[in-house]
Amino acid sequence: MTNSNQPNQGFYPMAKLAIKKRQLIKKLKLWRKLWINRYQKNPTLQESNHDKKITYKEQLSYLYQVELDSFLLSDKNLSFPSTEKPLVSIILVLHNRAELTFQCLRSLMTVTLNAEHPCEIILVDNASQDQTNLLLERLCGVTKILNRENCHFLAAINQASKVAKGSYLLLLNNDAQILPGTLSAALDTYSSANDIGAVGGKIIFLDGQLQEAGSIIWNDGSCLGYGRGGNPFDYPYMFRRDVDYCSGAFLLTERNLFLEMGGFDEDYKPAYYEETDYCLRLWEQGKRVVYEPNAAIVHFEFASAQSNDSAINLQKAHQSIFTQKHSQQLANYHLPPAPENIVLARSHSRNSNHILYIDDRVPHAFLGSGFPRSRDILQALVDLNYCVTFYPLGFPEESWQEAYEDIPKVVELVLHQGIEGLEEFLNQRAHCYDLIFISRPHNMEILNPILNRNSQWFEKTRIIYDAEAIYALREVKKRQLLGKTVSQNEKKLLVQTEMQLAENADTVITVSEKEQEHFTNAGVNSVYTLGHTVDLKPTAKKFEERTGIVFVGAIHNINSPNADSVVWFAKEVFPLLQEKIGNDLTFKVVGFNKCQKIWDLQSDSLQVLGKVESLEEIYNCARVFVAPTRFAAGIPFKVHHAAAYGLPIVTTSMIASQIGWEDQQEVLVGDDPKTFAEKCTQVYFNQKLWESLRNAALNKIQLECSRDNFVQKVETIIKSQ
Repeated sequence: MTNSNQPNQGFYPMAKLAIKKRQLIKKLKLWRKLWINRYQKNPTLQESNHDKKITYKEQLSYLYQVELDSFLLSDKNLSFPSTEKPLVSIILVLHNRAELTFQCLRSLMTVTLNAEHPCEIILVDNASQDQTNLLLERLCGVTKILNRENCHFLAAINQASKVAKGSYLLLLNNDAQILPGTLSAALDTYSSANDIGAVGGKIIFLDGQLQEAGSIIWNDGSCLGYGRGGNPFDYPYMFRRDVDYCSGAFLLTERNLFLEMGGFDEDYKPAYYEETDYCLRLWEQGKRVVYEPNAAIVHFEFASAQSNDSAINLQKAHQSIFTQKHSQQLANYHLPPAPENIVLARSHSRNSNHILYIDDRVPHAFLGSGFPRSRDILQALVDLNYCVTFYPLGFPEESWQEAYEDIPKVVELVLHQGIEGLEEFLNQRAHCYDLIFISRPHNMEILNPILNRNSQWFEKTRIIYDAEAIYALREVKKRQLLGKTVSQNEKKLLVQTEMQLAENADTVITVSEKEQEHFTNAGVNSVYTLGHTVDLKPTAKKFEERTGIVFVGAIHNINSPNADSVVWFAKEVFPLLQEKIGNDLTFKVVGFNKCQKIWDLQSDSLQVLGKVESLEEIYNCARVFVAPTRFAAGIPFKVHHAAAYGLPIVTTSMIASQIGWEDQQEVLVGDDPKTFAEKCTQVYFNQKLWESLRNAALNKIQLECSRDNFVQKVETIIKSQ
């Protein structure tokens, strides 16, 4: 007998069955709606594709449609975090193609989840007739503007900009997918200078080829997407630069600036040329438009237009409007459309000199061997607003991330070409460069035959040969240390052979007056000296708080001057110092090191550290810096660098002579093991001497290695005739 006070035990299964039935009916209705939207309006989709070829765009469209249908059949929503104070307002204009919008929104999930860059998403739907309304119903945390008719892209962007809350507007096509790190890269670039008005990025086709890496405006108002069809990771597209304009498919600009400029000019309704006009108006207002290579989207292209032809026709119609509005700007500052003008026109800075800089490798400071100076020259050229291409001749293989680690991102780095690719590169860039700046004798030896064979490529190109030093003299000194005899005639011949490398140079640079004199005596008319630039960073610890001796320098092989210095000091001098100072004395060898024989010197007291993240703490703890160099060419950067950190230096007479510093004044000098050890001991125990050497060297650095003077000297050399 059933207790009337107890609920009917059969009720719950029946209720569950009824609920499931209602859910099934709801899904069937939704599926029917999807089927009607998809197939009745697109009956060709019902046809079998087995017997016909379909494009990659069609294949991806089918896949995207399946993913959208699966999402709409689920019980899930696409939720974005909401914020009252967004940094960026991301604006998408929709008109059908819901499957592409869905992919775009999915790509934005990782962007909007970044708390560092809070975003709002504004969707403007221009009366879509497909599944867009179903998709919009399943979105949370977005702002929706629903237009009853298609007001097209331009008007919709202006409409959304007026309700946006972000400091920045990001215009993003709904047929685009934003790639990881893109928004951060664009924002970092935008905030890097006060005169930037817009930032665009790399736009990549669905097949992985480049659509554009910034765009060119020709003097007839026609436009060219730079790099179309290329590899997105080839060197011409991997450096940051000012451009005429960037596509509205991905364009970051400040909201207040956009509104002050009146938004997009409505004379370009319904679309096309509006972003071209906006960017050119920014330039006319003194604002820059910048292409950032680490910002990238994948783009369907022309997905919202009825056909590619209709989009192209719209562009042509608006070109005439654009040329009328900007006729003077186009005539005065833009080049005529021609293949030979593309490299010159890819950067907006038309009046800047274009410089090709050739050296062994990308000049990272940790490499030593003259590369810190090369890096400073490179930075000076950038500071002087030259358009610079850097060609690493001997070591061209490096990852992009490593290559740009301490190199200005506005420099074009020609990686992966090397010696084999140099002549073809110069052929492709014939007449593009106002100046070729080439460092080191062995590189000039490679360039000279190319210059002689192809003089027509360089009719208006000046050649500056940065010889740095007379390497023949270093070779002579090295042979003598090894006990080999070098006659005066042999020495003279070695020097003359090196002098002859300057035959094609209009100007020669050396690091000291001694080397300058050699070239002048050899008949070179235009010779300049250019030393180092070092920032003063005196370390804080007092004399009594410091211990140990340090050497800092890059060691590339056992035959290098730095390797010889360390081996000689470790075997001949350091044992004498341990006798005088104590066995607890430490000698640290710091810096890039590819020589196993140096690593093998390690012991409890002799520490080989290799490359370190920061040298400041190394210099702050050590009491004495040693530069026991017995053969070298040029001015050793390591001595200036150590002095700038306030570390007293013991070195050889050769180094003291090269930098023009005096024994007992700015440095201590010793050439044999006994004398070198005595000088180290003196400064190690004598606080007054330690402070005197430190202060005198700091004064020399301030006087001789000023960055302003260095940049000014570079400018003088570049402008010399």
